[in-house]
Amino acid sequence: MQKIQANRKVIFFTNIIAPYRVFLFNELEKVSKENSFDFEVYFMRETESNRDWNIDKNNIRFKYKVGNGLYFRIKSYFGHFNPILIFNLIKNNEEIILGASWNNLNVLLIALLKTCGIIKNKLSIWTEANYMTNESQQKNKFRDILKKWFFSKIDGNFVVPGKMATISFDKWGIPYKNIVIFPNLVNDKVFRREIPYNNYMDQLPIFFIVARLEENIKGIKNFLIAIGLNNTKKIMLRIAGTGASLNEYINYVRTNDLEKNVVFLGNLTEEEISKEYKKSNVFVLPSFSDPSPLTIVEAIHSGLPVLISERCGNHFETVEEGENGYIFDPLDHEETKSKFEKLLENRYLWNKFSEKSCRIANKNFNPQNSLRNFIKLYNK
Repeated sequence: MQKIQANRKVIFFTNIIAPYRVFLFNELEKVSKENSFDFEVYFMRETESNRDWNIDKNNIRFKYKVGNGLYFRIKSYFGHFNPILIFNLIKNNEEIILGASWNNLNVLLIALLKTCGIIKNKLSIWTEANYMTNESQQKNKFRDILKKWFFSKIDGNFVVPGKMATISFDKWGIPYKNIVIFPNLVNDKVFRREIPYNNYMDQLPIFFIVARLEENIKGIKNFLIAIGLNNTKKIMLRIAGTGASLNEYINYVRTNDLEKNVVFLGNLTEEEISKEYKKSNVFVLPSFSDPSPLTIVEAIHSGLPVLISERCGNHFETVEEGENGYIFDPLDHEETKSKFEKLLENRYLWNKFSEKSCRIANKNFNPQNSLRNFIKLYNK
């Protein structure tokens, strides 16, 4: 009699229930039924203080648990501590994929228990490692020592969204092995190009930004200054999102007489954002610090040419320079303006850029293909 192989069971351990994670794990649940892969997701908490999502739990199709431990926020650090959830996590000795930041209190505790031999679970890390984030570029010897100690406890896979992670490990001097690509994915049925891209050369081009409006992270004001946007520049910039820098942006726009060029849309639903992509000509993301933003993936699925900061971790997988857009250093205003002007000068190529964006999205971010490949690599 042929022996039936039991499904490999892993537990994803991450911070909160987010709409993009619900989509990701729902899709993984579908694909896992075709393969020897079983999983459950442990969330430390339903949400965090700067999140405005409304999650319909009836749409969750995968197995999951939610903790109710200690939670606090200090500036940009979100602290979670869930001892009961950790106990349930480790008691069955299943493989664990640590999906929260390496400096999360729960994650550090699990690594400490591993060091002390208290737990035997195989540990993998799911990380958007990016040496170009604000936090990573600040010098801190204690942090660097702690980071290297933590990553040394990973005896499973290094699950990463793309090339930026391995570059970052090399710069940090962190040995890595068993790289498994697990890109951030979006719903390609919501974000897709349904009609041919039309440049409308005789109309004002619409540039679109979707971002949390925090200047030290997203750099939108810095971008406006760099490109020298004024009311004679022939573009319309539409900005979706809200955040602590909104009033600063509004004041800048008023002071510089840009009300006819810059429009603030506020928080939009997924469907509303999809509609904005469809009526836009170019997607822009001028971030100072962005580990692996989903919005670029949404934009290329929607068939938009892109103008992207090099600090966006997934620019390697989403932008082919001169083929579907351009990459720039947000601190180099001369380069930023040059790439912006080059994009405008090459407007006659935007239809080709659109086609290329769609091909890149299908190659690198097709949900079903990406998840099948993830399982195949993880099960090696």
